Amino acid sequence: MTVAYVFDGETLAPLPLQPRRTPRYAAWRPDGASAILCGNGGSALIFDGERLHSLETGTRQNLRGAAWAPDGKTALLVGNRGAVLRLQGEEIEELPPVTGENLRRVAWHPDGAYALIAGNAGTVLRYEAASGAMWPLPGDRAHTLRAIAFRPDGAFALVGAYASRWAGYPRPHGLYRCDGRYLQAILASEDEDDLLAVDWTRDGLALVAGYRPASAGARAANKLLLYDGSTWRGREWQSAGAVLGGAWRPAGDYALLCGEGGLLAKVDREGGVEELTSGTNDNLIGPFWRPGPNATDTYALVLKGPGEKVYTV
Repeated sequence: MTVAYVFDGETLAPLPLQPRRTPRYAAWRPDGASAILCGNGGSALIFDGERLHSLETGTRQNLRGAAWAPDGKTALLVGNRGAVLRLQGEEIEELPPVTGENLRRVAWHPDGAYALIAGNAGTVLRYEAASGAMWPLPGDRAHTLRAIAFRPDGAFALVGAYASRWAGYPRPHGLYRCDGRYLQAILASEDEDDLLAVDWTRDGLALVAGYRPASAGARAANKLLLYDGSTWRGREWQSAGAVLGGAWRPAGDYALLCGEGGLLAKVDREGGVEELTSGTNDNLIGPFWRPGPNATDTYALVLKGPGEKVYTV
């Protein structure tokens, strides 16, 4: 059974990994020495590039996201019912919950002073590295927050969301920003967009990607936004599958999108999209790029998601 793939820049190849629980997210240490994978049933694994090593988390909650601090000494893992776990060395501690909402993604400020955790019902938590304190931030109303990433200078984080009209807006919002103090809506949508991927290049070009579900009078479409600090550029396109994730290659020359039914596509810095042949019909989650000093050291982990796309993220 394939649960993970590796993308080398051209092809997608299955990895011979057989974890007991299905992983749902991966995060590489900043030095690229290893990655932590987290997933169903509170599972957590360390991947050294060849083998998996299991960690005991002490929780049975499904874990949905993880991120390493910039110094590589601490990782936060987040999941259902407000679960937040702190990994230091090989010791994992579950922090006292401050919300009962499902948590999905975590991003560290570039200086490592704090992390932001995003989840359901517009939840944003701030975790303070020095004290370990954690508290919810106020802000504009939101539905499910899907993705979060800091601008390289740390001025703010972009937050992708499911722009559902159930959130109470006449025009729902699919994109927010958070400066570490407040969640602010910045992009409204006529559609119920689901923006599941946010990432930045080192020189400050933002990628936001996701999809618009089919609705009365409108076909489903994948959506892409690029932001250079002053101007937004967007496009949409039809594809056999919905975009479920995306991230820039560390060199910043292109981004890789992954998605439903084996969707795999490259995005250049101008927003051009080239769909690739993945060789699989699996729903794909990722990519999770391994940091490397040069292009030859860089590859991406891509995880297999379950059959229903709504549960992959």
